[in-house]
Amino acid sequence: MKKIISCVLSLLGLAVMANAQVLPSEQMKNTAWTGLGCPIDGDIMFYGFTDTFQSRFDRGKFTVEAMLNWSFLSYYDDNGDMDHFVFGTSNLNPLSIKYGTRNGGYIAGDNKVSSAEAADAYAATGINPSDQANVSNTIQDSYYVNFIYHLNKNFDFGVGTKLNWQVGPAPRYGSWLWESDAHVRQGGFSTSYDDRSGVLWTTSSEETHSYRFSVDAPGSADVVGFVPYANKYAKRAAGFRFVADDNVLEIGAALPNGFNTDDFVVNSGIKFAPAEWILLAASIEGAFDDAANFYTGATLGMKNFILDLYFAADTLFTDADDDQAYGTGAAITFTIPNTKISLRPELGINFFQNDNYTPAWYTGAEFDLPLTKQLALNIWGSFAVGSKDKRWDDSDSTKDWGTGHIIDIRPALTFDYSKNTTFAVYIDFEQRTAFDDISRHCWSTGLFWTYIF
Repeated sequence: MKKIISCVLSLLGLAVMANAQVLPSEQMKNTAWTGLGCPIDGDIMFYGFTDTFQSRFDRGKFTVEAMLNWSFLSYYDDNGDMDHFVFGTSNLNPLSIKYGTRNGGYIAGDNKVSSAEAADAYAATGINPSDQANVSNTIQDSYYVNFIYHLNKNFDFGVGTKLNWQVGPAPRYGSWLWESDAHVRQGGFSTSYDDRSGVLWTTSSEETHSYRFSVDAPGSADVVGFVPYANKYAKRAAGFRFVADDNVLEIGAALPNGFNTDDFVVNSGIKFAPAEWILLAASIEGAFDDAANFYTGATLGMKNFILDLYFAADTLFTDADDDQAYGTGAAITFTIPNTKISLRPELGINFFQNDNYTPAWYTGAEFDLPLTKQLALNIWGSFAVGSKDKRWDDSDSTKDWGTGHIIDIRPALTFDYSKNTTFAVYIDFEQRTAFDDISRHCWSTGLFWTYIF
C-alpha cells in the first residue's frame, strides 16, 4: 500500500505550487505571493502580498507543526480606489478580493450577482435570495499549531488546530486557494460548513465557525449545493490513533474543539489497506450528536491508474424534516507509463432529502505536463451546477430562476529553480451565472515563490 499512496502523493504534488496543508515530513517552508486581477464587475486591482511560513520538527517522540500566514493586503474604498494597505495575520486572503466582501472592509468593486428583482420576489414568495457572490469560502487559516506525542511506533496522541488526520479520498476541497485541489472552494460552491476549523461549537474564549452542517437553501447565495465530507476525523481537536505496521490499518478518535461534558460528541475514523491495490475508509463526525456527518471511501490503485470513490451523508439523526444532504462521486488518475504526464478527471453529485431541492453537481479535471526537468505545465478546470428550489416555478416572479453555474479554468507554469526554490505563475478565469441568470466574471493572476529549508 505504501507504493500506491506514494504514487498518489507524487502525482498530486506535481501541481501543488505552495502546499499550505500540514507538512508531510520534517522541514521548513516559506511561500510568498503577490497578484492582481479584476473582481466581479470591478476594475483591475492590485491585491497585495501574502507570506506563509510553515515548520515541522520531529524530536524523539514529539512532532511539532506550525504555520503563520501574514499579509499586506490592499484596502479599497467604496469607489474601488486603493486607500491603504493592511498588515497583519488574518484569515482573509488576497484572492478573496476576487469576489469582494459582504460587509465592507476589503471592497473590490460591485460583487452583486443577483438582479435587483430578486429582493422584490422575496416579498412575494417568502424566499430569501442573496444578491452577492459567495465569499465566505475563500477565507483560510491564519495559523495552525499541532503537538503530536508518539507513544510508540504504533500509537499517537495529538492536540492542535489543524491535525488533518484523514482516512480516505473525498472531493478535493479545503486546500489553500492557490493549490490545484482547491477548485471546488475557489469555484465558490456555497456551503454552511467550515472545513478549516473542525469545530463542534464556539467556545467562550474563541470565535470560530462550526461544523454543525445545515443545507444551504437554493438562493441563499448565487450558486449553492456543495456538500462537505467528514473524511478528516481530527482537525481542530485532541485525538488518539493507532497505526499498524506498513499502514495496513489506522483507527482513531478525536474530541473536537467545543466539546463539553453535557453534550458528548466524538469523531472517529478507520482506514484499512489489506492489499497494495486497495484502501477502504470510513469515518463519522459528531457521533452521539443530533447532526452527525458520515463518510465512506475507497482507493483502488494500479501502476498507472488510481480510482477514488466516496459516499457521504450529512446532518443525520436530527428531528428536523428534510434537512439531510448526501454526496457521491469518483476521481480517476491516469499516468502515461514511464513519464510524469498525468490526467485526473473527477465528478461529484450532491442530492438532498428535501424534494424541492434539485441535485447539484460538479465536474473537474487536472492535467500535468512536465516540459523540461525544471519546467512543468499544470491546467485545471471545473464546471459546477447548483441546486434550485422547484417551488420557484410556482410564482411568476421566480419562475425563470434556475440552478446557477460556475466555470473556472487556471493554467499555471512551475519552475524549479533549485532543489530548494520554486517559482510559479498562473492566471485564473471564472465565469459565474447566478440562480436568477445574471452572469458575472472575474480573473486573477499571481506569482508564487516557495523556498524549502
